[in-house]
Amino acid sequence: MKFETKKTTSLGLQKRIRRHSQKGFTLIELLISMTITLVIVGLLMGMTKMAVGAWQTTHAKARASRLAQEVFDSVGKDLEGIVIRTGNNYEWLLIQDSENTGTENGPDGAKEIPNPIEISFFSAVTDRYNGQINVDGVDLGGDISMVRYRLIHQDQIEANGDKPVFSLYRERIEPNIAFNELLAQPTLDGIKSSATIVDRENFLAENIFDFTLSFNFEFTLNTGAKEYRRVVVQSNGTSKKLSIKGNQVLVNDTVLTIPNASSARLAGADISILVLSDSGMNSLDKKPISSAEDLAKFLLKNGHHYSKSVILPQP
Repeated sequence: MKFETKKTTSLGLQKRIRRHSQKGFTLIELLISMTITLVIVGLLMGMTKMAVGAWQTTHAKARASRLAQEVFDSVGKDLEGIVIRTGNNYEWLLIQDSENTGTENGPDGAKEIPNPIEISFFSAVTDRYNGQINVDGVDLGGDISMVRYRLIHQDQIEANGDKPVFSLYRERIEPNIAFNELLAQPTLDGIKSSATIVDRENFLAENIFDFTLSFNFEFTLNTGAKEYRRVVVQSNGTSKKLSIKGNQVLVNDTVLTIPNASSARLAGADISILVLSDSGMNSLDKKPISSAEDLAKFLLKNGHHYSKSVILPQP
């Protein structure tokens, strides 16, 4: 009898264990587990979005910085080699409004290049004749080239294409042509077509929305002290044109002078550029911008500003 009682008790216990083991999750348990899973997935998605956003921001800044460095390297070297001869009435540097027309300044009036200027000056550039200096048949003599810069909104691949971007171009006119056609001229305006500046082989950098040069001039007073004047050349600013002719610096065709001082000497220059991100450039045609305030907000979000100073050696 004792044996049968124990056997019955053991069988009942096994049935209870089997029934308990076959029991599933309750609805509340499922809801809790789903909630926890959703929270974890949400956190992971948020962290991934933040990581991707941080990567995109870092990538955009790195690319903008690289583009800016390319411009600074080119313009800086050209300015460091600038050639200005005094004691004559020849023009050595000219900055004025470019010949851009229509959409060459931008997609529409509210998104135009703020400073569409053309820059021309003589320089002893190191890349003359594509760097093949003293190579017979390539180096045609001379060491003073003319360099010209222009910023324009156009398609880099196809003429009149439907994918224009803001691009900065640099044209190098070789010393033999500069000597025969450009040196010792009373004016540089119009003596050579400006259309060649924006040829594809002269492309320097894209996504450049603003390109401005500021020049610092040094005067020596009769007392021996130094005094300086800074000229910022901007199409929509006070100084719209700058020319250096021999001993004279002309701002808007007016000679820059200081009483009781010698003539001005070009002492240095400041280069300022605004680079758009790729995402900003891609959205520019689609984004509605109707005012200067809207454009300022767009540039604050999608633009990167860089500047560099160039100290020029004394003659």
